[in-house]
Amino acid sequence: MLHAIARSVYIEVNGRDSMRTLFITALCLAWTVGATPAAAQGPIRDLRCENATNPRGVKALHPQLSWSWGQPRPPRAYQVLVASSEEKLKAGDGDLWDSGRVLSDRKTAQYQGKPLQSLQRCFWKVRVWNDYDTTGGYSDPASWEMGVLSLADE
Repeated sequence: MLHAIARSVYIEVNGRDSMRTLFITALCLAWTVGATPAAAQGPIRDLRCENATNPRGVKALHPQLSWSWGQPRPPRAYQVLVASSEEKLKAGDGDLWDSGRVLSDRKTAQYQGKPLQSLQRCFWKVRVWNDYDTTGGYSDPASWEMGVLSLADE
């Protein structure tokens, strides 16, 4: 697409001075290169726990968390925060689990935080880094609720 734009610009100004052609080409190139890191991030969406959106009754002690990333190229790294309340998560306090920056192109993570209790509600979000080693910030929050984990909890 950029090639087609540059070619049409070149054809339009071909009969005029070469400085104008050079300027327009440089402007198009600067625009695409400058936009790439921010645009390459894409939105993080479709947060899932145990392959469900905001599930209740999760029985796994280490639930599988997953997300989608709106770019064709895989992410370079990710970080998952899990908190015991929406307020803590919003403040960036992963009091249940902070994965730290994990160098991986995967879009899944196994919960490895504090032991979870029956009927506990967990709130989480994720951010990823792209090829330019930049992040667009965290996803919108998601949650899951644990099920009854032992007969003594009923």
